[in-house]
Amino acid sequence: MKKLFLILAALLVVILAAVVAPALLDDPGHVTIDAGSWRVEMSVLVLGGLILAAWIAVSLIIGLFRLPGRTLRKARRARSQRQLENGLLALVEGDWQQAEKNLGKALAGRGSTAGYLAAARAAQGQSEPGRRDDWLELADARYGRRHRVAGLARARFLLDEGRAEEAIVPLEELHLRKPRHPGVLRLLLQAYQDAGRWRDLRLLTPALHKADITDRQRTEELAVLAGVRELEQAAEPEQLETIWRSFPRRLRRCRDLVMAHARRAAEMGRSSLAGGQLKKLLADKPDREALRLYALVDARDRPGRIADCQGWLKDHPDDDGLHLALGMMYLDDRDYDQARKHLETSLAARPDGDAYALLGRILDRSGRLEAAAQCYRNALRLKSGRAVESLPPPEASESDSAPTGT
Repeated sequence: MKKLFLILAALLVVILAAVVAPALLDDPGHVTIDAGSWRVEMSVLVLGGLILAAWIAVSLIIGLFRLPGRTLRKARRARSQRQLENGLLALVEGDWQQAEKNLGKALAGRGSTAGYLAAARAAQGQSEPGRRDDWLELADARYGRRHRVAGLARARFLLDEGRAEEAIVPLEELHLRKPRHPGVLRLLLQAYQDAGRWRDLRLLTPALHKADITDRQRTEELAVLAGVRELEQAAEPEQLETIWRSFPRRLRRCRDLVMAHARRAAEMGRSSLAGGQLKKLLADKPDREALRLYALVDARDRPGRIADCQGWLKDHPDDDGLHLALGMMYLDDRDYDQARKHLETSLAARPDGDAYALLGRILDRSGRLEAAAQCYRNALRLKSGRAVESLPPPEASESDSAPTGT
């Protein structure tokens, strides 16, 4: 900027001289200076030349006096630049001690926010939180304590130490001021995951999408994952229902969330809470896992659930999940013939440990002890990843037909 000013000033003088010179050649003017007994007479051109020469001479004298200082400062800046470069290279190589040493020397003469943050990273690598915080304080001091870059660095260091809850505080402050800042959002996403704050993560997903950090599909997956974890954290039925009602309607139609809600309700002994959602889910198409949960919903409404499954079975007569659910409910209803029939049909289509265990109970009750024992063994074999074995045929004296293995 200074050089540009001098160039413009010189151009202005040249232009002015070109304009004034013709007039001065015709009439150069006359200047008289009286100083005591001295009188000096000269033309205007001579006076202008003397003034210019005096200015040049004074500038040269001042430049000569300043030259040693400028040379020294230039040498210091060059040395500081070398130390800064060596410090950054050591930081990249993971030599934290040497990095902090070189950076400290480089920053002693002239500090910079980037240098302070690099030194803080070097101190963090040496597990020296005190020195790290000192460097961060210096970085804050250059732009005030609410500087974004220093705040991000502080939050990242806290996350590295496993102090996610502490990192969330500065990150949320930064997020309020910069709602679409990618660095803030990514760190906040990590902090919420590490801290298990799934509701906050779910509410953050729209901001992630607006900032182009996640596409629409990934945003939906994150919201569902957070919702599932949120439901799993419910400690009592009232809290479970509060969480469920807090979901937007589009999420309450998601299979994974319906299943998570139903599983948690079953674990609390309140399966009936999920009956309505499971029925809506199953009305679209049979779902083996959902049918298992639906079969356990509420003993008082078992006839209604049996009727629902029988109705769905008309449209999907070969669905093994429907037969398994009917077998479970008929067994609970003590209709052993129907229970055995549907369990056998389900097992003929797909071996299942639970179905074998339930069929074993029925066969044990009917006196077919060898077949019941084989059912229990098959349940254990499936659990350990082995193939099942065929059930022994019923004895000729038995009036009922024997269940078959798969």
